[in-house]
Amino acid sequence: MIVSTNWLSEYVRVTAPVEQVVERLALSGLNHESTSTVGDDTAIEIEVTSNRPDCLGHIGVARELSVLFQRPLLIPNARPLEAGGQAGESVAVEIADRGMCPFYSARVIRGVRVGKSPSWLVSRLATVGIASVNNIVDITNYVMLECGQPLHAFDLSRVRGQAIVVRPAEAGEAFEAINHRTYELDPRMCVIADAERPIALAGVMGGADSEISDATVDVLIESGQFAPLAVRTAARSLVLASGSSFRFERSPDPAAVDWASRRAAMLILDLAGGTLEHGVATAGELATHPATVALAVDRVSEVLGVEIPWEQQQATLTALGFTEQTEGADDEISLWHVPSWRRDVTREIDLVEEVGRIVGYDLIPEDATISARPVADTRRQDVTRLASDVLIAAGCCEAMTRSVVDEVLDLFGSPWSDKPSLTISPPLVRGADRLRRTLLPSLLEARGHNLAVAAPHGDLFEIARGYLPGAELPVEPHFLSAVVGGEFEVGKGLVEAVLQRLGINASGLTGPPPRASYRPANHPLLATGRTADVMLSIAGRAATRVGVIGEIESALIAHFNLVGPVVAFELRIDTLDTVEDTDRAVVRPSDFPPVERDLNLIVDEDVSWSSLASAIDEACGGLLDRLSLTQVWRDDGRIGPGRKSVVVSLSLRSQDATLSGDEVKEVINTIIETCTRRCGAALRA
Repeated sequence: MIVSTNWLSEYVRVTAPVEQVVERLALSGLNHESTSTVGDDTAIEIEVTSNRPDCLGHIGVARELSVLFQRPLLIPNARPLEAGGQAGESVAVEIADRGMCPFYSARVIRGVRVGKSPSWLVSRLATVGIASVNNIVDITNYVMLECGQPLHAFDLSRVRGQAIVVRPAEAGEAFEAINHRTYELDPRMCVIADAERPIALAGVMGGADSEISDATVDVLIESGQFAPLAVRTAARSLVLASGSSFRFERSPDPAAVDWASRRAAMLILDLAGGTLEHGVATAGELATHPATVALAVDRVSEVLGVEIPWEQQQATLTALGFTEQTEGADDEISLWHVPSWRRDVTREIDLVEEVGRIVGYDLIPEDATISARPVADTRRQDVTRLASDVLIAAGCCEAMTRSVVDEVLDLFGSPWSDKPSLTISPPLVRGADRLRRTLLPSLLEARGHNLAVAAPHGDLFEIARGYLPGAELPVEPHFLSAVVGGEFEVGKGLVEAVLQRLGINASGLTGPPPRASYRPANHPLLATGRTADVMLSIAGRAATRVGVIGEIESALIAHFNLVGPVVAFELRIDTLDTVEDTDRAVVRPSDFPPVERDLNLIVDEDVSWSSLASAIDEACGGLLDRLSLTQVWRDDGRIGPGRKSVVVSLSLRSQDATLSGDEVKEVINTIIETCTRRCGAALRA
């Protein structure tokens, strides 16, 4: 944003040197880019962050200076003389899509004289880098740069049917802009149309067919409120950015819509003559977001570490346009109504920042003691941190990949949705226009890149969001994903370690909820017969699917130039943060020796390890110290078709005494009986 010091002096009288002005603006949040002399004027370029559209006009910057230097703010009168007919009879206004345009207004001035602008107006525009066109167009630019609300002026005689319709563009609809280039539009864009065709691209640029010319006599002044998304989509898709689109993308002050229209009408009457018709033709309602924010009386001093008198805080906020409310306030809490041009202020800390930046952060001593309030992490943050700790300790490196992927990565599919992925237009990254439905292809690609640059240690994990198509709005699950070298058992072991750290019984054995179990599954990316779903059981709820583990398909290993085998898993962090306790229980190891035994059980092919492990755990009655799967063996001739031999190793240990041979024998017999009853197992001789 470039501002003129001569122009600023119309609204606030600051006698300080320019160097001091730019320093105070910078300290208050408007960083200084450059200062240059233009004729008898000085142009100051400042950086305006996206949350401060109020400073995209001279009045907004002047408001800051009036508070910083404690000078009165002078806002021009905007009460033009109405003397003609009725604007509502000259033009009818209609909005077809309130989501794209909440409000639209049109004023009509007849009998204007289009010509050169006066020297003062040409000079003001030149200082900020705008070339003069004619008095009407210059006035619309002037008012936009004055208050931040973009305007447009149409030649009323070229508005066919005496009608303005704000609607979505039709697919393939052609539009010739005032730069005399023709653009092909689509329904994501909003147009201002007359009874026959588009005459402007809403919030971006006017059309050549209705622009102001030397022959113009009657003028229609447009001032409206356009949705940032529609404006941004049009400007970026067509590569047609403008000062207008820049401001509408940041949502200018809704209260300025009518003020800017009246201000422009008044200047046109002064500089181009004519007669302003009574009233204004409108459609829709302004979308406003009034907010009231509570501020504790001692909060500013507590955060900044210096005592700022309450009266000074009140004066600062009032000067910035905030209004103190009496209803609902008390001696400790004040309530402040946020002005329409400051929709970025929504929280108490925002008010603290307003006071701090105006008082001056440079005045706060560097050694000031600041009393801190401990802030507890959210449940999601706890889960994320604990899971990261486990994987880092296991030797994995954390990766950060893009949320958008190209068509190739997207075609590998997702374990979470068969619906087509959401697309972005225009792409944020060239060639990548799909929002990922899973993190796994991106991690496989990253692992392949690591191997290609001779970094063989490519075990990676990532915690980030995915994007799944929903009924109305997208679903944004929070994934914990990892790709590591090894077979299925390696991935399952990592999943168990993560879940155990989160307070979940992940061994597949019996025990109190929350408890994880595993079931065979088939999913894209993962090898058939080497893939499982992770199921979570919580007391009082049905088991839900929270993750997937599996070895990567051999075709994908070849595609990404990996060295196999590779196993991957993906967990839904947003479903794991319901677990209430992640504190590890500290248990004293038993002082008594373990007794180890191996069992060779014959079971049907469809009997899972988790069901056998659960039966063994139940039979041990709290004496099971360790259980592992040693071997699985199949031989149709010796053990029969559809059967398998499962060798398990277990360790029994008591916390109270050394187990006797008879006690161990009794437990083993109970294990065999329970496995026979629950799993159809038989002890192999």
